[in-house]
Amino acid sequence: MTDIHLSVVIPTYNESYRIKQSLNAIYEYLGNQNYSYEVILCDDGSYDLTTKIAKESFGEKSNFQILSLSHKGKGSAVKTGMVAAQSRYRFMCDADLAMPFDQIERFLKEMTNGFDIAIGSRELTDSKRFREPILRYLAGRVFNFFIKFVAIRKYQDTQCGFKCFSSEAADKIFPLVKTNGWAFDVEVLLLADKYGFSVSQVPIDWRHGEDSKVDLWSAALQMIRDIFLTRVRLLMSRRK
Repeated sequence: MTDIHLSVVIPTYNESYRIKQSLNAIYEYLGNQNYSYEVILCDDGSYDLTTKIAKESFGEKSNFQILSLSHKGKGSAVKTGMVAAQSRYRFMCDADLAMPFDQIERFLKEMTNGFDIAIGSRELTDSKRFREPILRYLAGRVFNFFIKFVAIRKYQDTQCGFKCFSSEAADKIFPLVKTNGWAFDVEVLLLADKYGFSVSQVPIDWRHGEDSKVDLWSAALQMIRDIFLTRVRLLMSRRK
């Protein structure tokens, strides 16, 4: 590990229409901080111009790298980026910046307070949600109940796309992650519990994007399947 303070790991899939704006916002903020950082774009097999735009706009920066991957899913992209990162703290960041990027300091504060992992939550008392369709909100609540019932009860929001890991936690957890799709967050938190890592839940301001590419029902079915498989796999590993 180098002396880099922070890695920002950004999974992308067909984000050409907003990747330059998002990267500009990230670099503008981090450029005014007094710690070292790197930005890792993990592209999950985009067939648009995501990587081309990112490379043309930011490729000359020494602290920026693009990992071009085959299309396996968000979980696979995040895992690859977390394993490649070289910093003390590793921040998973959705490309849409649904959370204002300056709220990363809320996560880093928890890390410096001694937590191994800090996860963003849209469900805490101090959290704020903007422009979220009621159907999507209700579906999310049902899914959160399902996760608490079959997988893990202590977290209010496992699926938020903003999470921070210490190098020790990331190096232990991510090489073990098997889930490539949307349910990888649940597996990550189950592994964190298994190995005794401390987790803080961080309230965030979250704004729903009208151009979200997630097919809610298709993703939910895939996640239900993957969560059951993950639970079975972890239960089997405990018996060995």
